[in-house]
Amino acid sequence: MRSLSKAEMMRLRIAKRVPIRRRPLRMDRGCISICFDDIPRTAWTVGGDILRAHGARATYYLNGGLCGGCFEEREQYRREDVEAIAAAGHEIGSHLYDHVSVLQISSRELRRQIARNDRFLADILGADFRAESFAYPYGDMSVSAKWICSRRFRACRSVLWGLNGGMVDLTQIRIVPLDQGFAQEVDWEATIAKAAREKAWIVALAHGVEERFHPFSCHPKTLDRVLRLAREAGLAVLPVTEALGCGIADAERVAA
Repeated sequence: MRSLSKAEMMRLRIAKRVPIRRRPLRMDRGCISICFDDIPRTAWTVGGDILRAHGARATYYLNGGLCGGCFEEREQYRREDVEAIAAAGHEIGSHLYDHVSVLQISSRELRRQIARNDRFLADILGADFRAESFAYPYGDMSVSAKWICSRRFRACRSVLWGLNGGMVDLTQIRIVPLDQGFAQEVDWEATIAKAAREKAWIVALAHGVEERFHPFSCHPKTLDRVLRLAREAGLAVLPVTEALGCGIADAERVAA
């Protein structure tokens, strides 16, 4: 786990207050996007089955450097999982190659990390593949990183809590956590009802999906329940970039 200096903490606080790409979000109905970061293999082997049972598609944010390895005492995804996730219609997003905080690398290294992860994903999914959505590792942001990522990705997701509605900074999309370490702090019935009422966008974040307790894993019953509640409330269930396209008319493609 990374530790931030006082200077890095100050840069993070400033970044949270400086919008880079503000756009009005106007949806016909409330929406929820399920996201998995890193990813522990259970996000696919367990989470994928639950998504399939609900006819739902999610966004998986991958780090090439974690492929086939172990992180936070959990087996990470395998190369063949990437192909299976994409073939099932889920969105593949970028999470940098080495899962490093953008506050602890230079702008040059950030661009290198993005490009290396691009090459990793294209090697598996084909030369034409291009991730359109990005998640900041650890949720760490800086003003310069937000600007750089806004030039490459259509959507950049933070770990700041809240619904997305009204004017949205596309370099700082907010989340509602699904992981067990935060489960007691979220009233999902109320959150989903509010999204339906206000035609807002929930971006629900998990890492793994497992019954044993891990602060950064969602319990299978929680994922199943949230998807059921979302369907019952009439929310659209869409991957991040697809949801963005439904709500923001000028969700333009960004520079190569």
